[in-house]
Amino acid sequence: MKMANNGQLSTKVKTGEVRLSYCHLFEPHAFDEGQDAKYSVQIIFDKNDKETAAAISQAYKNAKQNGINKFGQKFGQLVNDLMCKPGDKTGLVRDGDTDPRYSDDKETYAGKYIMNCKCSTAPGVYSKETGTRKLTMDDLEIVYSGCYGKVTFNLYPYSKAGNTGIGVGLNNVLKTRDGDNLGGRVSGEVDFADEFKDESSFPGFNDTEDDLLG
Repeated sequence: MKMANNGQLSTKVKTGEVRLSYCHLFEPHAFDEGQDAKYSVQIIFDKNDKETAAAISQAYKNAKQNGINKFGQKFGQLVNDLMCKPGDKTGLVRDGDTDPRYSDDKETYAGKYIMNCKCSTAPGVYSKETGTRKLTMDDLEIVYSGCYGKVTFNLYPYSKAGNTGIGVGLNNVLKTRDGDNLGGRVSGEVDFADEFKDESSFPGFNDTEDDLLG
């Protein structure tokens, strides 16, 4: 078994290409009143992505063993399941074909697994189109709900104040390509793709800086 630097079993996952939804990557967000605001993203990945599924499964097993080593054997009996039962809220991975929460959007979720990742500190967010520059709030249009990317996260055991389980800690996000906006809105680049092919169709598009400023 692969070990992390701290001597525990490794629980880090690097996904294949997934679809991103409910992106709150640049500013923390609370979904319910009284809930702590977190940076978060939902990942949607194909059931045929065996490598991502296997990586998550192994990380879960390792996190469970780390929890047993840290909190005792009882942790293994109380921990939440990897797969979420239909309608349940405690499992880590949801099934887009059987979970009733996704029955109204089969186009997006059929044949997919869904997983929520969150963290208290800002994750690293990058895009292939901008290179190694770390994205900021000014780049909200680049990473959005519906685009595709790769995500790294860790599964971690916890047992505090009567709550016992395994959580998903978001690390970094890399956008790989555009996709249809899941909020029903597409980017300007998509709307005007044909126009951008002919720059002369935009009045002043080819003006020099002196012309624009003068």
